[in-house]
Amino acid sequence: MLRDRRSLTIMFGIPLVLYPLLTVAVGVVGVSKKKQLEEQPAKVVVVNPDAAPHLIVAIKEPKSGIKMTPATTEPADELKNGKIDGIIIIPPNAEAAALAAKAPEFIVKTDRSRTSSLFVEPKINRVLADYEDWILQQRLRERGQPLSLLQPLKKTTIDVATADQRLGKLLGLSLPVLLLVTGMLGALFPALNATTTERELGTLETLLVTPAGRMELLIAKGALVLISGLLTAFLNMFSMSLVLWRSLSLVETQMGDLHLNVSALALTYLAAVPTLITFSTLVLIIGLLARNFREANSLATPIMMIPLSAMLVGIAEPEMSPGLLVTPVANTTVIIREVLTGRITAGPFVLAFISSCVYAAMLLSVAARVFTNEQLVNPSWEPVSLAGLKSAGRKRRQWRLPGVDEALALFSIALLLTFYIQPSLIRYGLVPMLLISQIFLLAGPAIVLAWIGKYRWIETFSWRKPAVLALVAGLLLGVGLGPWMELIATLQSKFWPPNPDAQREMAKVLFPPLERWPILVPILVGALAGLCEETLFRGPIQTGILRRLSKWPAITITALLFAAAHLDLYGLPIRTGLGIILGWLVVYTGSVFPAMLLHAGYDITQLLVVSREIQKSGSAKVMDSATATPTVNDLHLGMLIAGAILIIAASLMLRRLSGSAQKPLIASATAPSI
Repeated sequence: MLRDRRSLTIMFGIPLVLYPLLTVAVGVVGVSKKKQLEEQPAKVVVVNPDAAPHLIVAIKEPKSGIKMTPATTEPADELKNGKIDGIIIIPPNAEAAALAAKAPEFIVKTDRSRTSSLFVEPKINRVLADYEDWILQQRLRERGQPLSLLQPLKKTTIDVATADQRLGKLLGLSLPVLLLVTGMLGALFPALNATTTERELGTLETLLVTPAGRMELLIAKGALVLISGLLTAFLNMFSMSLVLWRSLSLVETQMGDLHLNVSALALTYLAAVPTLITFSTLVLIIGLLARNFREANSLATPIMMIPLSAMLVGIAEPEMSPGLLVTPVANTTVIIREVLTGRITAGPFVLAFISSCVYAAMLLSVAARVFTNEQLVNPSWEPVSLAGLKSAGRKRRQWRLPGVDEALALFSIALLLTFYIQPSLIRYGLVPMLLISQIFLLAGPAIVLAWIGKYRWIETFSWRKPAVLALVAGLLLGVGLGPWMELIATLQSKFWPPNPDAQREMAKVLFPPLERWPILVPILVGALAGLCEETLFRGPIQTGILRRLSKWPAITITALLFAAAHLDLYGLPIRTGLGIILGWLVVYTGSVFPAMLLHAGYDITQLLVVSREIQKSGSAKVMDSATATPTVNDLHLGMLIAGAILIIAASLMLRRLSGSAQKPLIASATAPSI
């Protein structure tokens, strides 16, 4: 890489040499041109000057910055040709009419296609404003009124933004797209040199027969590409931030003082790292798939348009929303804007960062799958052509298990579908919204992907016949965990209070149906959540992650994804704990059905308690209590004792199950990729 001039130029030359030189050159030329236009009198033709004698006197003052030019027969042509800078057309008897409290119309013509008009118009407007003040003073004198009537109101404008935020506003327009584009450019040529160039030179085959494993080689190549992209993005961010700060600080501006916040820049870079990893991995995959350098460049050209979408997001300045925070590229752009302007909070930052990490992990897994493909060194392999889409032959097994990259892709697809489609379904009511979102946006993608990917249905979704004790234990756990989860939430609220606005919005959607159908709605909501959410998360997602990781890390990661999908930072710890229990139950029993009953029983129990309170006290009072911080006094000791009894009973039932029920799931989950 160090011998590649293109990589070195993009990595070091542009940020450390080109940006400062261009800024200095543009600054010197710009300041010189501005000074010239400010000091140079504007050449203006006045049509019908006798109609406003006092205005002509004001124009001829040296401080006016205007030089009257004799009128010609065609002043408009002279304005178009640049011989004059402006035309002032005075109507007949304008001054007399103005003094008589009439409103004569003065017409000013300029050519705004010329830079000089930016300095000519203020000069003309300033003279006309002074002339207008003189007219008003004469009107008051003629009517015997004091001139103090013209005293303007005092106005003071206070900018509450800090110097950091003012500069952050300017940086937020350019820094996101600069970071992403330069990071991708910095990774492009090292990625192509480490993959496509080696294939053309024939050194890739030699490298693959060395004692080093393929994953070790991929990690080495990926680390080189990633370091190149991250270093290039960092140098460009550092250089551009300093250049903009120094250049804008030297220019007179109405924004006031500007200050560069180093900690905000560091957080900005941190927010961009997962997306930079995604782009670096993407160009590495392109290098692995392309047959030659020319094809790699052709494939990389449209890919380079993806980071440019950050520019559109920056210009549009959309409001921060959960859906936007999980959208690739857009989430990084929005978070960088909020960080630089000092308005970021922990919740949105964590959500955007985690979602970007998921996309990065997904592409890293795809890169690993491509690099370990035996066809990689085959000269006739055409993965990006129609020929590459054909089946490899009958020797390939038709049915398989999902990979970890497919699991992450499925999670991303379901998440984006939910956040962009579900809000538009709220107007139809709770029941239609849940039916569509749960069946078609959560369980639907999992079923479709399993059909397209030809997954082994039973192993992927854990559709094994469970023991009766396992089903009963799952239901008892779901009912018994309810009051204890409420206790944990109450204790959590002591140091982490819930968001009352989010609680209120949820109550507005949930309470009216609960008030109308107090039993049917809890059963429907719980059954849909247990069936559809477990089909997605404890199906292909957990199965795919189990193929790459051991039991407890895979269960924990799946639980985190399950909790993050609800976009409720306050409920993240509780849902993660519940997700761990659900994932463990699937692995332990070898079946997803006990977990479905646990999930459904938990939701139904929680909603029945709320429904009972609504029927007893009314939805308005329950809504007020729902938005208030819960206390320990709100909990019922009898419910905690009953919940503990149910949990103990369920645990004893699970202990009676034979350990053989869990073996088929673990064996299939750890099977090699097909």
